[in-house]
Amino acid sequence: MTTEASDARRLPPVDSLAQGAVAGVICGFLAIVQSAGFGMLLLVGESQTLAPTAIGMALFSTAAMAAVAAITSSTPGVVSIAQGIPIAALAGPVATIIAATAANSGPDAVPVTVVAAVALSTISIGVTAFLLGRLKLGRFVRFVPFPVIGGFLAGSGWLILLGGVGVVVGHSVTAQNIAELADPSTFLRLAAAIAFIAVVALVGTRIPANLAVPAVALAGIIVFNLVVLAAGTGTGQLRTDGWLTSVADGRLWPPVAPADLARVDWPAIAGELISLPTVVILTVMAVLMNATGIEMDSRRDIDLDRELRSVGIQNLLGGIGGGMPGFHSVSLTILSLRLGAAGATVGLIVSAFCIAALVFGEVVLSLVPTPLLGGLLIWIGLSLVIPWLVRSYSRLSAREYLVILLIFLVIVTAGFAWGILTGLVAATILFVVEYGRVEIVRHMMTGRDYQSSNDSSEERREVLRRAGDAILIVRLQGYLFFGTADRVRKIIQQRIESHGGQPIRYLVVDFSRVSGLDSSTVQSFSRFEQMAGPDGFVLVLGGMSETIRAAMIRGGLKPDEDSHIRFENDLDHALEWSENHLLAEIAPDVVTGAPTSVTDLIHEVVKDERLARAMLPHLERVEIAPGARLIEQGTPSGDIFFIESGRAAVVLEDSEVVHVRVATVGSGSIVGEMAFYLGRPRTASIIAESALVAWRFSAETLERLGATTPEAVIGFHRGMASILAERLTTTNRLVHLLGD
Repeated sequence: MTTEASDARRLPPVDSLAQGAVAGVICGFLAIVQSAGFGMLLLVGESQTLAPTAIGMALFSTAAMAAVAAITSSTPGVVSIAQGIPIAALAGPVATIIAATAANSGPDAVPVTVVAAVALSTISIGVTAFLLGRLKLGRFVRFVPFPVIGGFLAGSGWLILLGGVGVVVGHSVTAQNIAELADPSTFLRLAAAIAFIAVVALVGTRIPANLAVPAVALAGIIVFNLVVLAAGTGTGQLRTDGWLTSVADGRLWPPVAPADLARVDWPAIAGELISLPTVVILTVMAVLMNATGIEMDSRRDIDLDRELRSVGIQNLLGGIGGGMPGFHSVSLTILSLRLGAAGATVGLIVSAFCIAALVFGEVVLSLVPTPLLGGLLIWIGLSLVIPWLVRSYSRLSAREYLVILLIFLVIVTAGFAWGILTGLVAATILFVVEYGRVEIVRHMMTGRDYQSSNDSSEERREVLRRAGDAILIVRLQGYLFFGTADRVRKIIQQRIESHGGQPIRYLVVDFSRVSGLDSSTVQSFSRFEQMAGPDGFVLVLGGMSETIRAAMIRGGLKPDEDSHIRFENDLDHALEWSENHLLAEIAPDVVTGAPTSVTDLIHEVVKDERLARAMLPHLERVEIAPGARLIEQGTPSGDIFFIESGRAAVVLEDSEVVHVRVATVGSGSIVGEMAFYLGRPRTASIIAESALVAWRFSAETLERLGATTPEAVIGFHRGMASILAERLTTTNRLVHLLGD
């Protein structure tokens, strides 16, 4: 670590406070400018007499939110202000409320009704955000598909852009009045706004855009006021010509007198409550996007649940005071971090600046020209439209881009409410299409490749290697729903119908990795029940949770004596049941576990009767009582055992209390051979489950046999090598199947 980096981490408190103060002053002035612009965005096209009310509401929100964020956010140096996305979403409903209130209750009731409607929205956002954070549901916000978020933000950006043009020209722009933009005075103001945007774009090629915007805005304010001072033009004339807002002629705070609250036109507000969920959803998604942007730029992890709680408190406090919705400002937060602010100082100073603007609005806000306010909004709109509607074309698939374009067009033509509805439908379709492409069939194999852990005798294995193709094993994964159920059915059915040679007698389906299913999946498996029968196969379902099992039974899949359906606890038991029934038909002696004579055991290894007889005198009979150990884990490995009769469990012992049963062995099994040839301690214990008869063949016996009958030793080694090679071949085939 460099000395400079170490010093930067150990800044004295005075220096740190000074950096926060500098950042606070710069961000505070810019917060006033942005808040004023967002306030005017709410009422574009409405009477300019409401401008003081709207700007006062925005400034109060920023004052409250900046202070709360400084204290409650998980990110040091964060700046929260009133934001354009929820305000743009509110502009349409507010315009309708203004018209309804003016018609029903008169123009005097309009300001207080607007304040009440916006405050209600802000409080609703606050309650929702706080509850999401309190219940730690912030992670679910990230589940919204990327194209859906892109469509919302692109649509929001377009409305903010149009609102910015409206601020510059003094009225909302429509197809009917677009010709008025050619008016010389209007055109000049619009040209000034475009020049501001062009300079920001040019400076942005040299420094980060989040720094270019505030730098050019400050420079623009200074240049404008120097030109006005040099020209000697009065502020009154500038307001008349549209270069300054009429805010200074009105009152910024409070937005309405408390006595006027009785005049709120609640029916007009109730008529637009349907748009409230739209604003809330859009705001929560915007909080996610801004928090993610700050997280990426600052390279610090952000606690999204804490940020949602913080945003909730911010909007609750702002809404109680009649303020507008807001949350983290990416540009101002990054600016404060770049200026070295790392504490609450910057947010508190921003709050103080906005309070000062509320008190001294005539002095502060008269310095800011409308082309700059509108140009700032246009720039913010472009910063949303260009990345999401233009640049995303080359980064997304055609399907995803069409979703963005569709939501954007719906928002532009029909409004946010229809855009939200379109987004929800698009999100559902995207989920169905994309998740429907996920591989649900984890593995598909036969009983020849994969066998249960029961009775792993060589004879049993050999029979299953020959006849195991009659058992089809299907391992499923994920969530099974209507988008995947039919595809799973067709995959299995195609495998059954195309299965050459031996027909499928048992269809074993493993649900241990299935998280859930819907009724469509149950109906698909009902089709297999129809295919099963006396001349078909038995459907064996294993590893089902209680929920999945109950769903199967409700859907009519009930195992009983007359059905060809069976439920087992897990895949191993399902395989064991299927193997036993298959072996009962083709090799009854194997499945019944009948004792295997030691002569047959040795002959199975050496494949020669003379050599087998030569080995018999060198074998030692061992009888093990139930519960006793034939092999002890960790002991030296000097013996191989041939089990003549009985059953035993292969157990891994991790400690005195943790025993894991991994297999069952019985008549005809050979155990201990791996450790015998490797010369390593036993890796598992063999514990008798019933009276066990086995034959021991030790290393010392092998040496004595080699001295008298070397060909028997050679035959024994050759036979064991063949058995181990066959097991390895089976294992390799299984690894290949499971690895695909």
